Amino acid sequence: MSPTAAANYSPEALAARAEITDRIHLYAHCVDRRRWELLDQVFHDDATWWVSSIGSEKGWREAMESSRTLFAAALDATHHQVGNVLISLDGEVAVSETLCTAYHRVRADAPLGGMFGGTGCAYDLLAGGRYLDRWELRDGDWKLARRRVHSEWRHQQPAADGILSTYPPEARGAYDDSDQSTPVILRYRAAQHQTSTPE
Repeated sequence: MSPTAAANYSPEALAARAEITDRIHLYAHCVDRRRWELLDQVFHDDATWWVSSIGSEKGWREAMESSRTLFAAALDATHHQVGNVLISLDGEVAVSETLCTAYHRVRADAPLGGMFGGTGCAYDLLAGGRYLDRWELRDGDWKLARRRVHSEWRHQQPAADGILSTYPPEARGAYDDSDQSTPVILRYRAAQHQTSTPE
């Protein structure tokens, strides 16, 4: 094994890769389960967030609020599936590329225009894109310093009547702590409390 490869797969490097990958997955969970408040476990306070279909780079909190408002106004359900994660480490900085395929159920009464523009009829939107990220290790935590989301393809079709309503509520999940995933995110809440509580 070359010295470079050994450095990139040392126990410390493997721990860094695992932490970064964990936070990539946490982001998808936060968006799909509307746990917006946990995104501070993904982004550093001064991180920026740019989305190609919107075209403006914002501080992540501003971008999050825009997303929260848009999702509430336009979407009944979302499902983000991430994979093909490539991570390049360089000391306390890392860059990564993550492929994402996302499903969105757009409501009939969604506002006109924008990323999830209403048409007067409900439709299903499938989209593919990439997260091109910069991560920084600060105070012992790997978090995003910059996220750039590049949309690469979109496909939409009319929503089949009643499809979502045929699944039991527990299968579709919930947007509060009645969701079955709640035990999974308790450690992130604990970390959030630790970082927000003065010594």
